[in-house]
Amino acid sequence: MKKILISTLLATILLATNQGAYAQAVLPKKITETKKAQVKDSIVKIFTITSQPDFNSPWSSNISGGTGSGFIIDEDKILTNAHVVTNATYIEVLKNGEIKRYEAEVLSIDHEADLALITVKNKKFFKNTKSLELGELPSLQDKIQVYGFPMGGETLSVTEGVVSRVENRNYVHSGKSLLAIQVDASINPGNSGGPAILNGKVVGLVMQGMPNGENLGYMIPTSIIKHYLKDMKDGKYDGFPFLGIMVQGLESPVMKDKYGLKGKNYGILINKTIPNSPASRVLKTGDILTAIDGQRVYSNLKVEFRKKEFTDFKYALNKHQLKDKINLTILRDNQEKNVSIVLDRKNDELTLIKRQKHETKPSYFIYGGLVFVPGIEEHMYCSSYAKYDSIYPDRKRRELVLLKKVLPSSLTKGLDKYGIDIVDSVNGKKFKDFKEFVTILKNSKEKFTVFEDENHVQMILNHDDVLKRQKDVLKKYNIKSYKSDNL
Repeated sequence: MKKILISTLLATILLATNQGAYAQAVLPKKITETKKAQVKDSIVKIFTITSQPDFNSPWSSNISGGTGSGFIIDEDKILTNAHVVTNATYIEVLKNGEIKRYEAEVLSIDHEADLALITVKNKKFFKNTKSLELGELPSLQDKIQVYGFPMGGETLSVTEGVVSRVENRNYVHSGKSLLAIQVDASINPGNSGGPAILNGKVVGLVMQGMPNGENLGYMIPTSIIKHYLKDMKDGKYDGFPFLGIMVQGLESPVMKDKYGLKGKNYGILINKTIPNSPASRVLKTGDILTAIDGQRVYSNLKVEFRKKEFTDFKYALNKHQLKDKINLTILRDNQEKNVSIVLDRKNDELTLIKRQKHETKPSYFIYGGLVFVPGIEEHMYCSSYAKYDSIYPDRKRRELVLLKKVLPSSLTKGLDKYGIDIVDSVNGKKFKDFKEFVTILKNSKEKFTVFEDENHVQMILNHDDVLKRQKDVLKKYNIKSYKSDNL
């Protein structure tokens, strides 16, 4: 399962102003004035009102406004970042050089790749505009131009920079490792979603910056954009498929010798296949992965995506769509084998700890002042995170249940001293997921309700007292309902 290091998240920021983020900038080889005018006419400023969930108090949300950038890509569609329009309750767009705003709506979102398509309800908006053409991956030291509306400015900004690096990076919006373009341009709020142009074509979309780095910004390359657009051709978003392997590099000469790779610079060890994943049907622990679709996998977990340019081997996996067939070359018992696997599963289908689904409100259930939530990544700051990050769903457990907080009252007096993070049972009963946990509580006929963690640490409430006095607790903390709408 993917991991998102807290230090990485703090070090890297999104570039839309409603995310407290920063924008990007960049410009290239000379193009004609006509071409420049066509590019400018295709850039839009995006205004959003968003309702952001409050995970510390999941019954409430925060309303905020922000701006971002975007560009016309397909006659009546505008491409921007997912984080610009995530949880948006109202969207307006403004064309460069005009003063009238038009109401817009989201067509689709790819949260993994931080991309979104929106459109304007009044199609007159697109009159006299042209779609920008997608180009190829730029080379190192290419000069590119970035267009957008940084710092909340009303007029279009155009800045110049140089491509300084191309490699896999964790996208802050999703935490997924995907190919990204690093540029040495200055970073400003509001540029998120703006295009980077090289020779009149889009070569990237502004995404995020690195505040602790000097002039470091990142763009989404067109290969990722094209993956998203191809995915959406059937009108349904599928996302990136999941192979389901845990691996380690084989740079140690002794390990190479052990696995029949002495003197070789390629091959990585498959430590484990994730249960129920595509890999689990074909691959085994101890297999050595040497190539993906004929592309060599080097012992340092890298592949060569361009001559003398390397990135994480997941690059070769992420080129595929859901239900694609992938061809792998492996060594098993020192014998080379070619195998094919259908990539028909997604990551969030196979992980115990998931991320909160965007555009949905967090789930919660309050029982006598104890606030329980499902074990999604946004809540998993307890010491048990590392352990459960490597545990996968099965028939007995599909979801974790966490005690998020204790609302102090006479019902919960003294309970805040006990360190239960993850609830293992209620009155001795196990549960598969959050909804089953809630059902057990609702249907309880016991005098006492006993919550236990896996170390048998207990928290106990009187069930009759909870039924009689919970309304007072909710009123005290100005909470309208003891449960989320989806329960």
